[in-house]
Amino acid sequence: MKPSKFLFGATIGLAAGLLALYYKRDKTVQAPTRKPNTKVFDDFSAVDLGEFTDHLTLAAADQTALVLEQRDNEYVNEGSLTTPAFDLPQFKNLVASWNALTPMGTAVEVEARISRGERWSAWHSWGHWSTTSLSGSVKQDKQDLLAGIDTDTLTVKDGVGTQAQLRVHLYTENPQQTPVLKLVAASVKPVHQDLMVDEHAVTVDKVVTAPAYSQEIRDPKLAPGICSPTTISMALNRQNADILPEELALHNLDTTYDGFGNWSFSTAAAGSMGYRAYVAYTNLDGLRRQILAGYPVGVSVQYTNDPDNGELPYVENAFGDTVGHLLLVTGFTTLNGVDYVAVNDSYADSNEDAKRLYRLEQFSEAWHSRVAYMIGGNYRGYERLMQPNRESVALVANDDRTAFSLQLADETITITPEMINQTEPFDQNTTTIAYTVDDGGQYDTTAQQHFDYAQTDESGRIQLDIAAIKQAHPSATTLTVYVIRMVAPTLVGSISLADQND
Repeated sequence: MKPSKFLFGATIGLAAGLLALYYKRDKTVQAPTRKPNTKVFDDFSAVDLGEFTDHLTLAAADQTALVLEQRDNEYVNEGSLTTPAFDLPQFKNLVASWNALTPMGTAVEVEARISRGERWSAWHSWGHWSTTSLSGSVKQDKQDLLAGIDTDTLTVKDGVGTQAQLRVHLYTENPQQTPVLKLVAASVKPVHQDLMVDEHAVTVDKVVTAPAYSQEIRDPKLAPGICSPTTISMALNRQNADILPEELALHNLDTTYDGFGNWSFSTAAAGSMGYRAYVAYTNLDGLRRQILAGYPVGVSVQYTNDPDNGELPYVENAFGDTVGHLLLVTGFTTLNGVDYVAVNDSYADSNEDAKRLYRLEQFSEAWHSRVAYMIGGNYRGYERLMQPNRESVALVANDDRTAFSLQLADETITITPEMINQTEPFDQNTTTIAYTVDDGGQYDTTAQQHFDYAQTDESGRIQLDIAAIKQAHPSATTLTVYVIRMVAPTLVGSISLADQND
């Protein structure tokens, strides 16, 4: 392949030069440039499609994005992009990321392979992914002596990797629809650079304003496992979005992993809403740079609030014990000579309690993975995607206003108790019914309101005792219901509380 033909505009992690050492005119020897450990491809406008892609073309409305070819006004059912091989610092672990739009009937699949010396591994897949159908990481990885993948992380089995290559497949079952690829990326954890060391090349005293949500007060069946969707929701809602954590979660399930914490899937969910997002291994300076740019960062941590635990990193002011958790870093500050990291930690009893200050050195030990969700700004021209996919429905009451049928156009939508009460493993039928009242409070985002969760009766009607709700909230005039469905639009309806005889 000819890398010179594979040019990108705004990318991260491009090689700084070809020489390990270079000399200025004064003959002063400069230190070798450190190889970036993250490679992002996000502008496909200069790709030699004849050499690097198969059945893909540039999107008409966005010349930086890739879509499937059309023949006789129908999209072909599959196409692929293969990047040139790229150098990386020696590594053991690699995580891939992508940003893509996946209309109904479409999906994407990202693969990577690594080189160890002169030998290349097999291609390893992150699974078929879509926001409009159930997605899953690979159930059974390929037999390969060089590397293997577990959910979201490709690991070199023996020795270290030195290069990588990415391959993306776009699929459609609907000849009138195509996926849209905006970004594909890879990040590795360097063997010979200790990301735990705080080089402190960046100084920042700033806290980015971002809404704080507790996962503990969300739908009880989902609450224990939605730290990653909750973190993504906080990051997106501080920009243009207004999504509920449950909505993000039910578009972010990894059916193979049986959970919502797949790192690659999580940033892909953010990308599907029009935000530039990817996973990166980084250090504290990497977080500081994002904060300086005005973007909070999701990070993967483990900690305990028990100084005598002895097994997990101790974090004073934390909420309990966790062996794997995502939280949102919102800034850095110094109080009384002590350095702190400001976080929105969803492992909290309330939204208000989720805002925390953790001592920098304790946070650093808790963030031992050095995995971060880099969630940037909006893709220009994708503004219509920056809100959750919702449809309005009518809520038709029975005589005593205790049960409500869902009417979408001329169709009655039935939500069974099994769909509401389902526990792991979750599937296509998993549904959450959340409701809130206009109690006069002022909230920056919908998710900051107080929510309760409803059941349904055997006829599939939503059970709501409007008289009791009105008595508990005498000044409220409207109750809003969100029927949040797995990989499907959320149904939203309202009920007047102004007059129970309406």
